Amino acid sequence: MGNIVGGQKTGPLAAQELESYNTATDYIVSPLGGYGLYYRTVMAEFGLLHPGGRGLPYPVDVPSDPLGKEIAAKFRQPIQNTEYYKDYFPLGTTDVPIEVIREYIHKACICQLKTDSAPDRDILRNVFMEGGPKEAAIFRQLSLRLFLDIAKQTNLFPLDEDNFRQLLYFMRTRSDIKYQPKKDLHLIFKQWRLYQAREFYAFALNALWVSLCDWGIQNNGERISLPFNFLWDYLSNSLDIPYMASQLKLEKPGLTPDFRLSEFLSWIQSVVGGSKQNFDNECGIDSKLNEQLLYQLILSNCLDSKIVIPGALIILSLIFLRFSQRELWQEPEWHIAKMGADGRLSLDGFVRHIKRMVEDGSTILEVSKYIFERYIIQQHIVVATRKLPDNTFRFRREGNRLRFFQHDNSLGFMNSRFDSISTTVFELGFCGDLHLPDHGLTDDGEEFLGRGGNE
Repeated sequence: MGNIVGGQKTGPLAAQELESYNTATDYIVSPLGGYGLYYRTVMAEFGLLHPGGRGLPYPVDVPSDPLGKEIAAKFRQPIQNTEYYKDYFPLGTTDVPIEVIREYIHKACICQLKTDSAPDRDILRNVFMEGGPKEAAIFRQLSLRLFLDIAKQTNLFPLDEDNFRQLLYFMRTRSDIKYQPKKDLHLIFKQWRLYQAREFYAFALNALWVSLCDWGIQNNGERISLPFNFLWDYLSNSLDIPYMASQLKLEKPGLTPDFRLSEFLSWIQSVVGGSKQNFDNECGIDSKLNEQLLYQLILSNCLDSKIVIPGALIILSLIFLRFSQRELWQEPEWHIAKMGADGRLSLDGFVRHIKRMVEDGSTILEVSKYIFERYIIQQHIVVATRKLPDNTFRFRREGNRLRFFQHDNSLGFMNSRFDSISTTVFELGFCGDLHLPDHGLTDDGEEFLGRGGNE
C-alpha cells in the first residue's frame, strides 16, 4: 500500500486492527479522496458516469443510464445484505466496527470477480475490453492479451516486477525464464519493450542527476555556488573507464574522456560481440554488458561516481546502439520513443542528438557535458519551475555557477504497471496470480488470448 496515495496513513492504521474506524478519517489531500484521484476520470472516459459540479449539467457525479446504473445495480446485489450497507452506509460520518468492515470487504472486494457467480463480472469484462475511445480500447485489449501470453508461457515460475522487465526487454531473465511473444502480439510487445527502454534511459539520466546533487551538497554548494569548471573537472575525473571495466571484470580499455564517443561505442560493441546490425540480438541478459547489469551495479554503488557516471553513460550508449538505425524510427511502435510529459526530453530526441554528435566526431567528455547541460541541468530547472510554488529545486543556475539545495533524492525505476495489470487479469478471472508459481490461464483466459488468431 505504500505506493498508493494515502497508503502511508491508512496502512499503519489498518495494521492496528482497532475495534472500529471512523468514516471521516483524514488520509488523503483530495476533496474526492481516492475516487477523485484514481477512478473518476477513467469512469467518465468509459461512459460509466457523468461528472458533476459547477458549470456542469449535474451538481454531483451521477451514473450513466443505462450502463453506469446497470453496473451499480449488479455490484449492489452481493453487498445489499451486509450490515455496513444496511445500517452504516446511510449514516455518513460514523464509527464502523471492524467486523462489519471485514464482512463488507469480503463481499465488495474486486477479487470476487474471479468467481463464476459474480453478477458484475461479464459486464465489467466488457467495459475493460470495449470501454473508452476505440484506439485506447484496442491498446488495452492487446496489453491484457500480452500479459496472458506471458502468464501462459511462464506458468510454474513466479513473476515480479524485476523479472517482468527482463522478459519485456531481453525475452529472458537471469534465472532463465523465457518468453517469445505470439505473432499477433509482436507489435504490442515492441511497444511495451520501448516503454522499458525509456525506463532504462530515464534511470540513467536520474542516476546522473542524483550524482550531481550529491556532488553539489558534498562540496558546500548550499553555502556557496559552484562554478561549472569545477563540475566539468568532477565529470572528467569520474569518467574513469578502465576502472569501470575492472568493476565489470572486463579487460581494461585504453580509453580516456578525450577519446571520441565512436571509439567508446566500438569498445562496447567489441565486448558484446556480433555485428553492428545484430547488436540488439547479441546484447542479451547474459551479455558481459547489458542495461540490467549496469542498473544493478549502479544501485549497489550509488555513492561511487566512478561507477555511477560511466555506468549511466554505458546504459545510454547501449540504448543508442540498439535503436540508432534510422529504419527503426519508421516502425509503427517508435511513437512510444517520442513520448515525453511535462517538457521532458524524449528517447527519440536523445538518440537523434547522440547520432549527430557521433557523426561530428565528439569526444566522450564533450557528449557527457552535453548530456549534463541539456538533459540534467536544463531539464531539472524546467520541471522544478513548473512545480512552483512548491519548491522542488535541487539546484539553480546563477550565471556560470550552480547553487544547490538539500532534498532527499531517490534512484530507481518508475512503476512498470506489472502489479496493477497482472492483478487485473487475475481478478477478472483470466489466469492465476502471476506472483505465484501456478498462474496458468483459465478457459476464459485461453479464449481471450486466442482472439487474435493462432500461430
